[in-house]
Amino acid sequence: MNENGQVRVIDLIDDMFSGKHNFFCSVRFVKDAMTENVRTLALDDTIGKCLEFMEQNKVRHVPVVDSPTGREKTPHLMGIVSDKDILRQLSPYLGKIGQTDSDARVIKQPLMKIITRNPITVSPQTPITDAITLMIEHHINILPAISDQAVVGIITSADILMLFIRSISLDRLSPLNPDEEKKNQRKDIIDLLSKNSAGKTFHVSSVLQIVEDVMTEQVACLDDQKSIAEALEVMRTGNFRHLPIVGKEKKLTGLISDRDILQHLQYNRKQFQPQADDFCTDLLDVAPNDPALKQNVRHIMSRKITYVHPNHDFCAAVKMLYEMKISCLPVVDEQKRLLGIFTTTDVMRGLLAVYALYEKFILTSKR
Repeated sequence: MNENGQVRVIDLIDDMFSGKHNFFCSVRFVKDAMTENVRTLALDDTIGKCLEFMEQNKVRHVPVVDSPTGREKTPHLMGIVSDKDILRQLSPYLGKIGQTDSDARVIKQPLMKIITRNPITVSPQTPITDAITLMIEHHINILPAISDQAVVGIITSADILMLFIRSISLDRLSPLNPDEEKKNQRKDIIDLLSKNSAGKTFHVSSVLQIVEDVMTEQVACLDDQKSIAEALEVMRTGNFRHLPIVGKEKKLTGLISDRDILQHLQYNRKQFQPQADDFCTDLLDVAPNDPALKQNVRHIMSRKITYVHPNHDFCAAVKMLYEMKISCLPVVDEQKRLLGIFTTTDVMRGLLAVYALYEKFILTSKR
């Protein structure tokens, strides 16, 4: 901490090496980061009620439970319903001139018909790194925490972002310029701890500093002259939730998300029971005869895009994701040419790398 009371990343590294209490010690399990006192809905609640619930509580996921029967006192988790599950069912014509009777009936359907059953869960004692890994591997943003068959909390990707903001005071981080000798000594130790680690290793001396340290560089994009059908194919093939749209010289002109697809195109309604591992294959299964598929991507893409540059402060970018309730930031150069994308998943991978480095330090220090 400097003379102004500001927390610095370099201070955390020093705490790590001196054995002081720090972020990595205080946030180890799901219980350290999860949201408690979770509000739930019941299986027989309607889609319409769920929509109101989400709007009132500013949430995108709701645990759905059954009603206790007999000697049972605690409702059991039956599944999760997300805003995307609901968007799958709603017609883009709902409330408009093209609305049909079947469109209006959808919001009266019970949640039991659309929830994701058998969701992946954790316990409050699950290591936070295991929870983050589950989110990354299964492309999910929420994990219910279960204890004695009851929902005692939830942990979301937003909670993971909040780990930085709450525990490390990201909004107050400031740079430090130690003398070159101490800086090199610290880097040598970090390099030693990182040696022979599997996959790409992030050194604490560089990661968590700027966006470029963890952004995804090999990012798929689509020309703004292409059709919505072509955008769908790219997103399905790559299991992408976001697709940057570019114009001449690969300059960023827009962004398409899975929500844009669900909000503007007619979903291919069929007998469908979502499962925890379903992703773009079913999410983007729109009606094949929807005339909108032939339209240009500019008809549905978001044009007002928040973007960052590669040298943008990492901590500030994380705070942008959290406060704006978005999951990606395109990364561009000064001419607005697309260079990559910075996502919640990138942040979680970076956090996993730092935790792995800390665990190696603990093992080394005990020898």
